[in-house]
Amino acid sequence: MAEPQVCPGCAGRRGTEKVQHTVEADGSGWQVHREHRYWSPCGRCGGAGVVYG
Repeated sequence: MAEPQVCPGCAGRRGTEKVQHTVEADGSGWQVHREHRYWSPCGRCGGAGVVYG
């Protein structure tokens, strides 16, 4: 049976910070660049923090 190992994708933190870039209109109608940062489960380990390999 394979031993659990710390996920190399998230280093065992169970998730990663993602950044979404958008262009939005401000109150005057000008286009401005915005960054939206959020935390989501790691895509490699599914949020478990470990992988078996």
